[in-house]
Formats: sequence, structure tokens, C-alpha cells
Amino acid sequence: MPSLFSPLDLPRRRWRLLAALLAFGWLTACQQSRSPEAPASAGAEPPPPAAAPAPPPPPPPPAIEAPRPTPAPDKPPPKTNAKPPAAANGGGPVAGEASPSIPQFDWPPPKASAQQAIPDKWLRTGPAPTLASVADKFEKSLKLAGYAQRSYYSVPRGFALATQFEQIRADGTPLPGDDRWKVGPPRVGNLSLLAFIQALAHAPAGFYRAIVFVVTDAPWVQSTTAPSEAQIMAWAGSGAAALPASIGNLPYGEGYRAHALIYEFRKGASGPAESVLPSAVSGEMHLERGGIWTPLSII
Repeated sequence: MPSLFSPLDLPRRRWRLLAALLAFGWLTACQQSRSPEAPASAGAEPPPPAAAPAPPPPPPPPAIEAPRPTPAPDKPPPKTNAKPPAAANGGGPVAGEASPSIPQFDWPPPKASAQQAIPDKWLRTGPAPTLASVADKFEKSLKLAGYAQRSYYSVPRGFALATQFEQIRADGTPLPGDDRWKVGPPRVGNLSLLAFIQALAHAPAGFYRAIVFVVTDAPWVQSTTAPSEAQIMAWAGSGAAALPASIGNLPYGEGYRAHALIYEFRKGASGPAESVLPSAVSGEMHLERGGIWTPLSII
């Protein structure tokens, strides 16, 4: 049997020793690669998770301010029993319109000697006619006819335009020249109507005329009585020379119409003048012979 340390077995022993060293090194490396913080033994409970932060408290509700009491006015508005213009004159200005700055004409109008409706198409000139445009047409026509004086009054939702008195013949034709405007020695154009009435008592016998144009959309009928001397004096003392804007700016709407009222008087050789009821001349003929009808139709 050969010896363990025989020269023939030396290489074999070296290989075995080398293999043993390699196996020992590998086992040592495996033991060192294991983590010393290995998980705990089976059955141990994991640590509880960290608690979530508490939510912030809700904001406090907004403070509600109590309503402040409204201070009472120092003085309550005074109560009034005054009636609006519409109740006072049978129609009055339209709601929201300023009160007229001119006096009112007697309403309903006193009974006239003759009456004539003015053709509506003559007054609806332009795209948007107003009461001012109608009044302007009357003024131009009166000027062409020789009437130097005129006087404005308010009526419900409209106006009245009165001419000066003139002396006429029984057929409605004016006296020629200045005699048309004469009442005795003075000229009617230089007198107020009150002075005219006073002078009329001493005027020559004959016929006299005054014309009043009424423009409104309010329904109306003439009074059953002729104008008194007091009414005629009121016409003279209260008229205005121009139509105020509070009336003139009103539109001449579909319901508006214009009428001419002719007041004719007859003066005898003595005594006061008397109203002629009815006139022997139609309203249209009074306007035609007075020189007003034709200008109204063409202006």
C-alpha cells in the first residue's frame, strides 16, 4: 500500500486541499451576505402605521350684521285734497305733463253763433305734427288775413286761439280798410277786449265778430248759453301772446281735431251789443270772407 505522503499522491492531495478551501470560502461568504436586520420571527405583529394629521378646524361662520333701522323723516309729506288738472277742467294736461303756463278758456266753450270744423288734412303737415305746428299754421293764416292780434288759452289737452274783434257786414264780409278794426274813434287793435266792450256801447250800429279756434282731442260740446260780458272780459285780460312748450310739444295725435267758433254781435243804434244766435252766415263762409279759409288750405 503506498504511503499517504508518497510523491505520487501529492498532486491529488493538493487538488483536494484546494477544493476544501474553496468550499470553506464559499460558505463563509454566504454567511456574511445575510443581513443582520433580518425580519423578526414568524408570529410578530408589524408596527402600527403613523396616525394621519388631524384636519384643520372649519372657519367660523361670518358675522351677520343686524339691519339698521331706517330713520323716520323729520316731517311727513303734507296731505292735500287738491284735484289734479284733469279733474279740475274736464280732462286737463296729459299725465306727466307740466301744468300750462297760460289761463284756461271757458270750458265747455260758450255757445257760438256758428261753428266750422277745420279739415284735418290741412293741419297734419310733416311726419310728426305737434300742437305747436298747428298753432303756427293758424298764426300764419291769420297774419295773411290781416289779423294783427291773437290770444292763447289752455283747454283740456289742447289750446284755444282767439282773434281780435272786427267790424263786419251782415254777410260776414269785413269792412274795408281800417274801418274793419274800428270801434268808434279808436282802433280795436289798440284796445284790450275790456276797453273794446266799453267802447262797443258807443260804437256805430252794425255787426262785429270774434273767432276762437279750439284744438283738442277731448270730447266737448258747446254750452247752451252765449258768452256773458264777464266771460268776454276774461278772454281779454288773461290771454297769452304765445303757446307755451308744455302744450305746444304735445303730438297732434289721431284723436285731435280743430274747430272754429264764430262769435257774432249786433249793435243797434242804442243799447248794448247782443249775440247773434245763430248767425245767418255759415262758419265756413265767416272764415272764407274773413280771409282765413284759403291760407289754411294752402300753407
